[in-house]
Amino acid sequence: MSQKIVIIGGGVAGLTAGIYAQKAGFESEIYEKHTVMGGLCTGWKRKGFYIDNCITWMTCAAPKFPIYKMYKEVGFFADVNGNEIVCRQHDAFYTSELDGQKVTLWCDLERAQKEMIELSPQDKKWIKRLFKYVRLCMHLHAPFKVPIDMMNFFELAELGIPNIPVGLAIFKYRKTSLADFAEKFKHPLLKKMLTDYLPKNYLAYFFISAYATLASGGGGVPDGGSSKAIERMEEIYKSKGGKIFTNSPVEKVEIENGHCSVIVLENGQKVSGDFIIPTCDPHYLFEKLLDEKYMPAALKAAYKDSIANELGSSFQVAYEYDGETNEIGRRTYFDCSGFDLAGEHRTRLNMKNYNLDPISAPKGKNLIQVKILQSEKNCLYWESLYKNDKAEYDRQKQNAADDILKLLEERVPSAKGKMKVLDIWTPYTYTRYTNAYRGVYMSFIVTKKSKNLFNIPATLKGIDNIFLAGQWLCMPGGLPMAMSSGKFAVQRILRSLGKNYRIEP
Repeated sequence: MSQKIVIIGGGVAGLTAGIYAQKAGFESEIYEKHTVMGGLCTGWKRKGFYIDNCITWMTCAAPKFPIYKMYKEVGFFADVNGNEIVCRQHDAFYTSELDGQKVTLWCDLERAQKEMIELSPQDKKWIKRLFKYVRLCMHLHAPFKVPIDMMNFFELAELGIPNIPVGLAIFKYRKTSLADFAEKFKHPLLKKMLTDYLPKNYLAYFFISAYATLASGGGGVPDGGSSKAIERMEEIYKSKGGKIFTNSPVEKVEIENGHCSVIVLENGQKVSGDFIIPTCDPHYLFEKLLDEKYMPAALKAAYKDSIANELGSSFQVAYEYDGETNEIGRRTYFDCSGFDLAGEHRTRLNMKNYNLDPISAPKGKNLIQVKILQSEKNCLYWESLYKNDKAEYDRQKQNAADDILKLLEERVPSAKGKMKVLDIWTPYTYTRYTNAYRGVYMSFIVTKKSKNLFNIPATLKGIDNIFLAGQWLCMPGGLPMAMSSGKFAVQRILRSLGKNYRIEP
């Protein structure tokens, strides 16, 4: 009789763990709190529009990258029968505007560099340096075969040698924030551009590597977006004999003599298993399901030091556009006359037309989204408002969406009368649906003061059969980290049993 793995959470990490558990010969079951699978990798429909709230681009999402084989196997870029899914690539990262001028981070680096130097010849030195490190980071190879701590010499060399150029960029900017990097430039627009997309305290390396991902041709989006990808993962998992239980939130993980005997669902049902893989938000795991004493020390220290390890989320609005417009394209940042959000006054806004994939809108229409970064303070604001005055929470959401709509119409006069609010969500929306701590959908914002966030232990001292998975185990998180961690958890179980843990791809 095969041994059983119980997986808590049906997101990317949970489904990947399930797929590889079945492939390795285990029996497995996934328990998901929501009515649908996917966790933070999700999308939903409103009035015939599809709102994707996860995949805007993926790291190393092209056949030339080794990890692409794994993307295909689990369902991101291939279906259950192995048929390849179209991967749509972007032509640019984003555009920033200021005082009538604009700059675009084209995927064509020669073009982008040339236009920047033409815009600001006095910044030529730092522009060339920026693009030098973007080109170095195009060589990124994400680990996916086995966990780094389980690699042999040859596997470490196979991963490490191609990543040497990336390592040079990391070393160069390991203590440089985006705000620091922006100060190297003289032109106001270039300063603004560098702090538009990510929080200004983020290490500059993460901006550089994100841009490099798209420029490398590996920042694609699978046809159908997040929801279709999750549907494919679910189908692949079930085809291998896996079992899924949605609407099944876990209430407790019972520990006896250093061993997890059962998990208890909110309905009182007890589920037993030989091994447990929690893939849910780690703060929720150690606050609600397990005793905090089991939390890895590095993770506990990171949560405790909120200054060094910032948290962030976003406030987003989706608008239906009656018609098709070329005046709103890739994500574009611009100054505006101002609006209030989460108790703060803001004068910078952005907009994006989600027309890369035709699934996003009915024929003859466009889906426009606005995404505004929110600090931990903002996240707590929305949480408090929701819990203490739901009516006021709804009112402030709607007022912000209406105010932003007016500002979009000021920026694009031809859009006046053609746009309507389709949906609005706050950081607390993520908490409500996925138990995401503070509404965070990636992980910690890695700053100059962050420590020990790149290799959080996946095993717990004092418990012999729990193996963690999820994007929080390796900063900055995201889909590749979540996916790989699910496979790694199964490999750790195999190693604990003295079995071959090298599962291809």
